[in-house]
Amino acid sequence: MMKEGGSLFADCFFRHWKKALPVFLTLEIVLLCGCGKEVSSGFDGAGAFAETEALVAIRPRDAGTGGGRRAAVHLGKRLSELGVEKTSIDTFSEETPNGKMYFNNVLGRLPGKTRRLIVLGSHFDTKSGISPDFQGANDSGSSSGVLLELARVLAEKAPLETELLFAFFDGEECRTQYGPKDGLHGSTRLAQQILDGGGAEYVEAVIILDMIGDKNLNVTVPRNSSRKLVKELFFSAHQQGVRSVFSLAKREILDDHVPFLLAGMPAIDVIDFEYGSAPGLNDYWHTMEDSMDKLSPESMQMIGDTVLQMIENMQ
Repeated sequence: MMKEGGSLFADCFFRHWKKALPVFLTLEIVLLCGCGKEVSSGFDGAGAFAETEALVAIRPRDAGTGGGRRAAVHLGKRLSELGVEKTSIDTFSEETPNGKMYFNNVLGRLPGKTRRLIVLGSHFDTKSGISPDFQGANDSGSSSGVLLELARVLAEKAPLETELLFAFFDGEECRTQYGPKDGLHGSTRLAQQILDGGGAEYVEAVIILDMIGDKNLNVTVPRNSSRKLVKELFFSAHQQGVRSVFSLAKREILDDHVPFLLAGMPAIDVIDFEYGSAPGLNDYWHTMEDSMDKLSPESMQMIGDTVLQMIENMQ
């Protein structure tokens, strides 16, 4: 993902976004009386941490590499083992600054009782060019580990009223600079597939998870997220007793939620973009410091509980 103002493409992307959907500069969070009670979700933060460790052992996971393909196969296998029977790997090729590359989106569906759809997404690729031993533990291991644990819990509860689509995106990271042929490959493809298939009108929410395992968790939801979903997220966090961990960022962020927003689908980016050596810093991001010792099961527990509460509230 990239902070606001990182490239000309990003500026154009956000101008398009601002024309297509309103950017909300202020946000009022309405908390209903008597709803601050913490509720057990069945989510296991330790399990999510273990899933993250298993994925991070596959490294590097750069898009278009053997490690990236092995990671995709691993995620597809885990989804099936966790009870998500409708699992597939969507392999596709696109031009990049390094020529044609192959990407692998991993998709799993839990059919619902209606045509309504919630997409739960995480990217699993790592930034290229850092080191052959780059872990990418928080970016992108933590969100993928949490998504696998969410799949386990929700598969046990299925079928719900709403269909659930678990999407592990390849090619989120850019090779050189974000642009039409560089970065957000997997999410852009899925958003277009949903749009072309006539499913956009049934999408209730696209919930993207990214960098959510930091021991010092501070979720900074970017302002270019759907206002309704931001309110849903904050209310769900309040119900789980962890509202103080979530805040609205001052900035917009270019991440996997943006292609869905541009396709007219409500989307939110649940991200902690302050991942560093001191409060407010992000200096561990895209460095060798992004390692498993910076993560905690407790942070993953808070994210998992809140997202599950959010899904329950939307049924």
